[in-house]
Amino acid sequence: MGRRSVFPVPHSVFYDAPVSEVDSLRAQLKERGYLSHGIERWFALDPWSSRAFWLELIMVALKAATLIAAFAALPMVAVMLFRNAPLGALETLGLYVSYAAAWLVLAFLFVVASALLLKLRPALPIDTPRALLAISFLAGAMLFVPLAVWWWRFDTGPSLPEGIVSVALSVLFFLVAAIVISAALLSFSIYEVQRIPAIHQKSRGVPMLGAAAVLIALLFLPSYTSRERTSAQPMVVTTPTDSRVVLIAVDGLTHEILQSRPDLAGALPRPTAIPPLTGGSAAERWASLGTGVPTDLHGVRAIEGVRFRGGAHLLQRISRADFVLLHVAPLLGIARREPLPPTVRRRDYVAEILAERGLPSLSVNWWATAGQHAAGLNVLGPESIFPLSRGNALQVDAIATEQLMENLDRRQPRFATVYLPALDVVLNRLPLDPSARLAQSLQALQGITDTIGKVRMRRYTILLVGLPGDGQLGHAVVASSESWNRPPGSAWDVTPTLLDLFGFPLSAEMPGRSLIGDSTEPRIPTYGDRAGGKATVLNEEYYENLKSLGYIR
Repeated sequence: MGRRSVFPVPHSVFYDAPVSEVDSLRAQLKERGYLSHGIERWFALDPWSSRAFWLELIMVALKAATLIAAFAALPMVAVMLFRNAPLGALETLGLYVSYAAAWLVLAFLFVVASALLLKLRPALPIDTPRALLAISFLAGAMLFVPLAVWWWRFDTGPSLPEGIVSVALSVLFFLVAAIVISAALLSFSIYEVQRIPAIHQKSRGVPMLGAAAVLIALLFLPSYTSRERTSAQPMVVTTPTDSRVVLIAVDGLTHEILQSRPDLAGALPRPTAIPPLTGGSAAERWASLGTGVPTDLHGVRAIEGVRFRGGAHLLQRISRADFVLLHVAPLLGIARREPLPPTVRRRDYVAEILAERGLPSLSVNWWATAGQHAAGLNVLGPESIFPLSRGNALQVDAIATEQLMENLDRRQPRFATVYLPALDVVLNRLPLDPSARLAQSLQALQGITDTIGKVRMRRYTILLVGLPGDGQLGHAVVASSESWNRPPGSAWDVTPTLLDLFGFPLSAEMPGRSLIGDSTEPRIPTYGDRAGGKATVLNEEYYENLKSLGYIR
């Protein structure tokens, strides 16, 4: 390769590098930390004909990408820890390695492309420092865009602590990316024009890696400080009653829809409009209603999640733009996507609370429940009902109702509940044409009316609860065949009212109040954690049915 000429510049700005020997240039760069501590090395070789050039380009890009990836993964892991807590060390490590590996590839390609583009004007960063600063900040901003899109595509907004920590780590990532890109481009210019700025400082690669190591270690603190605590089942003093109650839970039923159907509104003459429960999924909202406690306590957040191989925790809150967890990790076999298993729920549904303390109960088709047949409790989970429907939403309601009636006649429980999702599936999840949607929604509503009539014939008190589906407008609704001492104020009142009907005390964890009892009555601290179990893998048929019904996309 031919020699290059050195442009004359003031000695106060540049240190002239001999061009006759590459070794002399290397020696000067080594004194300034490029070869001993640097994150990149370039040699003045023809990129289109020199294998050495490409090897060194790969090395510099890998070193720069490693630093960028180390800091880019930090805000993403922090967000996942806030949204999916508690997580163990295995899940935290899996998240960091997965995100860092993806950023390594992205940053590597970005650095290589930037360097080759700069080949057109290699003296730009040295001769115009402002241009170097502008290019570096633009590059940092371009790398920041995927992170911003990923964070924005979560179904729910961040909490205040999550926002503060994530913004701080994101700003740190932006600054580090700008510095690393700046160093890489400056090094490229030095080797291309063979001039070294006198103001150049040693590389910050080592201290940056040290800072990244400290921050990574801090990410693992939650896995040790927020371990799941198991509380003993409390002693509960109950007051015997003769109540017999059936709770009918209808997803997609709003107060407005109920009032538009005279036969349904007439079946339960006292419907009340209430605010809908918040939550990112149907499973989360109905778990809140069924347990009577907030999401952070019951732990149910999504219908589908990702579990790392060997991990005990299911990642339920995942960005819709998370290509790594939703596609790459399952493809590589280090994680798998799976529907919501029964083991994620950390609090009992009201049927389980009652049954564990001697009151015969029945539960049909509720999210995050597994089939169970015991003396005091009979549970039919969705994993046994959804596959029988073969992707037909109306059949889900029909099968669940049939199972409810059969068990009411055979077991005669004091309390029973059924979850009917067909109306939500038809209105909000399946891509139906307007006429088909109208016809099927009317069939679903007629099925609800028939269910109420069948339960009434069996002389049970009926409590109907409807919640709007995903993206559906309207008020939630609570209706009953009996009158209350006060009208319901929110869906949180359902579980406390049911406990009160059967003479059970309310829990201090429940934000709602009973509609029939005295709100000043003392509450027990908690009903305790749900009995744990091993991670459950549900069958492929159940997963495919969730897809066909529009729950998983």
